[in-house]
Amino acid sequence: MKNMILIDIETGSAAPDSGIFQVAALVVEDGVIIDKHYFFEIKDETMTAFGFGAGYAKISDHIKMKQTFLELLDDYPYPVISFNASLDRATLLHDGWLDEGRECFSAQAAIKHTHPHLFSYTLSYLSHYFKVGLPVDHKAYLNSLLLLEVISGASPLEWNPVHLAKPERDRRIFEGKSIVFTGASSQPRVSMSKAARSFGATVSNTITSKTDFLIVGKRPGSKLERARYLGVPIMSDEWFLETISTEPAKEASPYNKLDDVVGKMVYLAPMPAPYKRKVKNILDTMDVSWVRDSEDLKPEVVIHRDGSRSMEGLEMTLSLSELNRMLLRE
Repeated sequence: MKNMILIDIETGSAAPDSGIFQVAALVVEDGVIIDKHYFFEIKDETMTAFGFGAGYAKISDHIKMKQTFLELLDDYPYPVISFNASLDRATLLHDGWLDEGRECFSAQAAIKHTHPHLFSYTLSYLSHYFKVGLPVDHKAYLNSLLLLEVISGASPLEWNPVHLAKPERDRRIFEGKSIVFTGASSQPRVSMSKAARSFGATVSNTITSKTDFLIVGKRPGSKLERARYLGVPIMSDEWFLETISTEPAKEASPYNKLDDVVGKMVYLAPMPAPYKRKVKNILDTMDVSWVRDSEDLKPEVVIHRDGSRSMEGLEMTLSLSELNRMLLRE
């Protein structure tokens, strides 16, 4: 998405009626910030690092700030993007900072669709995975800058408005539709085109305003930018193959075998249980030996959470995001 209004808000809790304490808005054209606003009012500077509005005054009913934000949305008719758009949209609607008809898109959902095999989709993890180098903060403006860099690194292919249902995976969706394919896919282009025609679609090589779907694989060409410019719906080749399949797709593991890790003694440094289970399940297929305590046996490989201290003097130390990139060869 080339043009957008990227927002980040700080609220009192995860509930839409918990109040707005900060709002940041970046107007982005072709990846460049052309306008920006940051709405907040500090009550206690010493409390602002705790998040959930601590140290800030509630601005939900601040007439001037709300009016300025609404004028910004009127001035730039671009889609509104936020990390967790479902919550942010609900909060902004509840407090009158957003009109019901304004399209809002979730960056987190779009990134997850394009990169479905990451260990986590928190903003902090994504910043490490895409090597942004900016920390997650409790200041909405800094987080909006971070999110812009994450979106740039992730290059999401498909954006779906959060208040609209995704297209049903019903093969009748292709009847009478015009489809264009681009990029490399797991199935031959000839086979995919033949399948599309068998379900009533017309397959073309040219993107026009009358194109109903652009189906995108890896390394897409100029058709992707043309589709974005014309507003043509963009869907992944995985979505297409799943839609035309008569049986649930049985996906092979997306993770590559790591020769540098196979058969090694591996120590998992302290990390949340979901990460630990994920890594163990993947590396168990590579015949690793697990070291329970790094003091008992010196491990050959240590895997640690991003942002924590790595152990020195070992053959290999990997953060979770580094391991994730290696497994996906990205």
